Amino acid sequence: MQLCNTCGFVLNESDFKCGNCSAPILDREAPIEQIQTRTQIEKKTPKIITPRNLSGYLPKKTIILLLVVGMLLAPQTQSLMNESLDYWDEMNTPYYNIPESITINLIRNFTIYLENGKSAEYELILGKPENRPSWPQQDTTLWQEINQINVSPQFEENEVGRMKWSGQLKDDERAYVSVEYELTVNTIRPELTIEDSGTIEDMPEGYEIYLDDEWLIEPSLPEIQDLASEMTNGTNGNVIHILRNIFDYISSDYIYQPSSIPKSCPESMESGYGDCDDFAILFSSIARAAGIPTWLELGKIPAFIDNREKCDLRDWGGHAWVNALVPLNDGTSTVVNIDLANSYFMWMPPYRISDWVDDGNGDNLYSYYYLFSSQGTGKATYTENSYVSSCTTSGNIKLTEL
Repeated sequence: MQLCNTCGFVLNESDFKCGNCSAPILDREAPIEQIQTRTQIEKKTPKIITPRNLSGYLPKKTIILLLVVGMLLAPQTQSLMNESLDYWDEMNTPYYNIPESITINLIRNFTIYLENGKSAEYELILGKPENRPSWPQQDTTLWQEINQINVSPQFEENEVGRMKWSGQLKDDERAYVSVEYELTVNTIRPELTIEDSGTIEDMPEGYEIYLDDEWLIEPSLPEIQDLASEMTNGTNGNVIHILRNIFDYISSDYIYQPSSIPKSCPESMESGYGDCDDFAILFSSIARAAGIPTWLELGKIPAFIDNREKCDLRDWGGHAWVNALVPLNDGTSTVVNIDLANSYFMWMPPYRISDWVDDGNGDNLYSYYYLFSSQGTGKATYTENSYVSSCTTSGNIKLTEL
């Protein structure tokens, strides 16, 4: 009896390997026919492994594809993809950055001298910026806050509340006036739509003076009356709708062209062009003729604005825009700002200084445009150098359209 050298199992005489552990038996070889048969079977029969999961009999690429599809269909993935698409759209949509507010120091230096002759008397009169809103404006929060006004030399206050300097010059004498404004101005952007507006019949009392004729504002003119009728047609008296119609009419039919002296409405209508004052006067005339109390607001704005890296405001000049009274369908009313020269409808950015609000007196409106006068045997004139000594911004508003 022979035992397996590996496991000790009993071997038969015909065995060429152990029946227990399959270890080969020394000095014994398998028959040739068995080796050939086994070799043929091994060539034709694939190796079969019983799978433990799906990955055992699906191609790896298919598994990866199914996983990706599953992830894409998951609610969390759909939400993330939607947010990513929104973010992509936002990245590729041009927009304007408007600060919520700016705090500036504006310095205005005037040099007064004789243009000709031996002597002359002069008067320099400037509007005095104050906190806004002020009557007849109705905002509940300040959008212009005056921190300080420094002047040299001291001024007199005239009957309209403006600052006045006067004196006499001889030969090569010169006079100097310096004014420094320190103020904070906020963006005005109310959330108002046509649906929020009341009608002309809902106008509150107390604003009748802003429906009458005033210097260059002439709602009584027949051609202005005709325009007002056209602007109100189909609006059912909705005030914001009418204001928008007037805004679109002037914006599309008139070309901006600066001028030194404001034009009358017939002059603007005949020429087809105008500047901020001309547009504001024409707008107010049509709106008043339609029954909407409207008036001018006057001040200064910069011609150059760059707030990409710092607050850079330059080339300040005079500016005019419109205030309009709007009754709301909740029984209240508000005053909106309209700047036709810059295409701002019912809102204003903070790049401005308001130094006078039209009080309905045509003489006071007229005198605002003539800040300097000279009389005597000679003639005095002046130059102005204005610049911002410091400027800081606060907050940021992104607008896809102005």
